[in-house]
Amino acid sequence: MPYPAAAQFLRTAIPDIIRAYQSALRAVRSPLATRKEAWPKCRDQAQAIVEDCVIALTGKQPPAPAEARRYSHLVGVDRATQGIAVAESVRAVDILWSAMQPAVRSAVQCEAAARRTAALLLISTVFRASSGSRLYAGAVGYGDAAPRLSEDVADENAGAEAASETPVESPACAGLSQREKQVLERVARAMTNSQIARDLGIETATVKRHLNNIYAKLQADSRIDAINKAYGRR
Repeated sequence: MPYPAAAQFLRTAIPDIIRAYQSALRAVRSPLATRKEAWPKCRDQAQAIVEDCVIALTGKQPPAPAEARRYSHLVGVDRATQGIAVAESVRAVDILWSAMQPAVRSAVQCEAAARRTAALLLISTVFRASSGSRLYAGAVGYGDAAPRLSEDVADENAGAEAASETPVESPACAGLSQREKQVLERVARAMTNSQIARDLGIETATVKRHLNNIYAKLQADSRIDAINKAYGRR
């Protein structure tokens, strides 16, 4: 079912959404906004996600995801090269959704009262699908470009710049011990096992043991999978 009035409003609001998004990222000192080389791709990804929502509101299907996945993979490679942690991409999705809320509320109000709940549900569903697909492809690209994230990495200089804020935990983290959370936070900053051990004052073997416990509790099979399950939208 198309929602043309909501679609038109949301399309017109895209520049305001992007400005609010950039401001919110800067407020938490995200490198995606504070680094001029990272912001253009971050902006493009955000705009594409909102545009997918607009297209769905018109009653059409968003473009085939293959091209979006390819671009997101390249974005992941680029962020790995810049030393930007995967957790920043996860956090950025939540920030974008928050930045969209004023426009989304106004957009659905453009429709008849009986249609507003369905319009809001459609926007939410498409946003999750569009952002989730891009997050996954970006994480794959990050992993392809950053072998330092593998468990047996030994390069002491491979750690990327730490995220300026601790990423928001998902309910999946409830079963982790405090030490396991500390280890996982440093994994999200792309720190190596040796760097984590030095930072926490423990042995590298202990870090590996904590990681194995984290994987078991989160049912994760890699560092990136653990990060996404711990800090992603569930």
